[in-house]
This record gives sequence, structure tokens and C-alpha cells, in this order.
Amino acid sequence: MQTNDNLLGEHPGQIGQVGKDGMSHPLIVSYYTPETAYEEHAKQLKASVDKLGLDSRIEPRQAKSSWVENCAQKALFIQEMRKSETRPILWLDADAILRRPLKELLNCNADFAAVRRDGWHIFGGQVYFGTDAKAEAMIERWCRYCRDYPYIWDQVSLGYAWWDMSLEANLKTLWLDESIVLILKRKKFKHPFQLAFSRAAITHKQESRRSKMVQKTILPEFRNDMLPKWWKDASRNNAPFPIGQERLGELGLQRYSATSVAA
Repeated sequence: MQTNDNLLGEHPGQIGQVGKDGMSHPLIVSYYTPETAYEEHAKQLKASVDKLGLDSRIEPRQAKSSWVENCAQKALFIQEMRKSETRPILWLDADAILRRPLKELLNCNADFAAVRRDGWHIFGGQVYFGTDAKAEAMIERWCRYCRDYPYIWDQVSLGYAWWDMSLEANLKTLWLDESIVLILKRKKFKHPFQLAFSRAAITHKQESRRSKMVQKTILPEFRNDMLPKWWKDASRNNAPFPIGQERLGELGLQRYSATSVAA
């Protein structure tokens, strides 16, 4: 149920419809931290979605103490949206721009869909979840990782949730082509050239580069590049396997727990 706290609102047009034959587009969801650069980015995202006649829920959430902790809220927000909506949902980062509807997700029956970079690195800037119980279970697992290990990057913990649910629930996964995403370079004068020659559906401005540089508190992080080779190889081959306790430290699941950080 939508609340008055949703400053950017929901598009009043046809619900979830795009193109011909009543093909259904997922609801686009995102959140932003008020009184930060992300608030203006979110308005631009909302404008791009409205221009395409698609529905969205883009809402404010109060900032945490660091960029990493703010990102960890993503899973909880997506869970909130999943519980309050009957349609499939598509998360887009607040600093993204949607350039075209994602035809790749029209009438999608997958539980989970995302872009993988280098064949193993789940890019969390756009993430799709279906309406099946397996999608809800994956979101719950992701939320658990984010609560227990808030300083593991959210896209890393998303990969852990995918790994777990692929083993436990035969998760139906759709890997989207990396070409649907365009990441803008740091130097703005290059952006027009990138946009002119790209057919990507989603543009990412990577506000995180700037926001992380200005954050005052330096906290521990567990990043994608810190994942061990065996995890990358298994993910690349869509071949997750049961992981013993002796390997959890390699995944940051002991060192970066909420308990150890608080201590």
C-alpha cells in the first residue's frame, strides 16, 4: 500500500502495460536518501520512467552512517515492495536513467533476473524479482545477510542469496545481457559520446564514486574483488555447491559480521 511518504509518487497511467498485446512490465522500485545528491538523481529516474508510461514506486529512506550501510537497506526496501505489491518488481538504483522499457522482462516467469559482469559479478544496479514464493525466499535470505553482515557489499550478499537458493529451491534465474547497461565514465565530457553510441536500456551515473569519497566515517567493507577464485569460477559456471564452515571466512561471513563490527 502506497503512503504519503512517497515523495515521487506512482505514475497514474496504465498499470504495468507497455507495447502491444498487453505485455506486462514489472513495477520499477527504488529508494533514495533525502537531502543528498541521490534525491535529485531519483527525480531524474522518476522522470525517465514516467516518460515511458511505466509505473514506479520511488521513496525516501533515512541515511545510515555510511554508503555501505545505506546500500544494505536495498534488500529490506525490496522486501517491503515485494510484500505490498502483486506484480513482479524491478529495482533500479536511484542514480539510474531508464532509456527504454526492458522488453527482456516482459511477461518474464523467472524468480530472479540480473546482469552479471565478467560472468560472475552480479551487478546490483538493476535486479528483478518475480512473484513466486522462491523469489520471496531469496529476498528474505538476502535481507538476512544484509542484517547480519552490513559491511558486505549488497551485490555480494545478493550473490550469496542466489547461491543458497539455487541449491535449496531450484531457483529459476534469468541472466540479462550486459549490453542493456551503460555505466557512465567519471569525466562528464565523455557522456554524450557514450550515449550516442549505446543502445543500453539503463544508464548508471555511479554517484557512489563521489559519495564514498566524501563520507567521513571509514568502515570495513567486503567487496566483489575480495571474493575467492573458487566462488567466482562456480558462479560463472552456474554451479554452486555446499560450502563448509572452513570457507566462510573467505567470503567475509565471519570477519565482517554485525557482531564483530560492533565489538
